Amino acid sequence: MSVNGAFVRQAGAILAKDLKTEWRAREIFTSMFVFTVLVVVVFQFTIGSNPALIREVAAGVLWVALLFATVIGLQRAVQMEGEEDCLQGVLLAVQDRSALFLAKALANMIYLLVVSGCILPLFALWFRVDLTASLPALGVILALGIVGLSVLGTLFSLIVLNIRMREVMLPLLFLPVSVPLLIASVYATGDLIDGKTLADLRDYVILITVFDVVFLVLAVLIFDYVVEE
Repeated sequence: MSVNGAFVRQAGAILAKDLKTEWRAREIFTSMFVFTVLVVVVFQFTIGSNPALIREVAAGVLWVALLFATVIGLQRAVQMEGEEDCLQGVLLAVQDRSALFLAKALANMIYLLVVSGCILPLFALWFRVDLTASLPALGVILALGIVGLSVLGTLFSLIVLNIRMREVMLPLLFLPVSVPLLIASVYATGDLIDGKTLADLRDYVILITVFDVVFLVLAVLIFDYVVEE
């Protein structure tokens, strides 16, 4: 992958196309947001009003909701790309295929960031968690975790694009590999809710960052082979 003006323009054009399409239809964001709200609401009623239990499971509920919202969004995006071989048309139009991967990953990141920004106030209200002091640090953890989910999810969604049972294969591939990222993000978020600072979460931040970098590099290296299948 060579990062130059043409690469940036191609990635920007694909990203703008995806965001414009989503802005008109609002199918991916709506399904992700509604599913996230439903997960948080169901867990909130299941847990009850025990303050200690709420603080213990709140971080896990948030990240489980975001994880499955990612799957929902990716499945819808894969369905849209598979219609009338849309992906093949885009591949023929770009010089560097990595621009396509980057644009798709960025689009998924934006969807997840918007969903998390919308759900955080509701999450804090329903779980009675004060996020005011930890909000900047929580934003860092959310951003790093969302980068990993988006990169990994985009890669696997394109791998299963031409598989007949892609709706089943995507979560089967994506969910197990995302476990290390999910565990680190849950523990980091839980520590922030308990009052710790970002400096106290150095090990978790390093783990999440390494996960993001490794899978981003891996995705760029194998992407040409993925789309040729």
